[in-house]
Amino acid sequence: MATPSGWQEPTARIPLRWGSYRVRYAGALALILAGALVLQAGSAYADYLIVLGAGAHIAGWLILPARGARRAAVAVPSALLVGSLLIGSVAAVLLVGPLAFWLLLRQRPGRSYLATLLPLASGLILAQLYPQYGDGAIVVAVSLVVIVASAWIARGIAVRTTLGR
Repeated sequence: MATPSGWQEPTARIPLRWGSYRVRYAGALALILAGALVLQAGSAYADYLIVLGAGAHIAGWLILPARGARRAAVAVPSALLVGSLLIGSVAAVLLVGPLAFWLLLRQRPGRSYLATLLPLASGLILAQLYPQYGDGAIVVAVSLVVIVASAWIARGIAVRTTLGR
């Protein structure tokens, strides 16, 4: 996955034991995001969604093209942090964890971790604006947009840092 400037994802150079880079990357991303969303649909009355969502989320982390030990180390903590949103919007700040795990597994340089400030600020603001449990869908949607944008910002920082711009 090289950019027009010649930059390549560091994880694209990792030798894989099975599957292709693109298929594993796309599958992992889909499982991580879908698992997180399914987990959020769970409740005491639909606990199977919590189990299904957490399982998919963990599976996504485990197949992401990255160093094996790193994948294993972040899978369960990420599911727990995503699941913490079930207690309400006050937990939105904890979504900075899965973003930091993503940056770790994608081998982003230290500067790119500045992007974690966005979901942290977003979580604090969302907790104030939407304190009611019933506003969970809004909190999840806004948090998802902020985290995806932050991941792209971190990628941009990594490209610029690596290319020396």
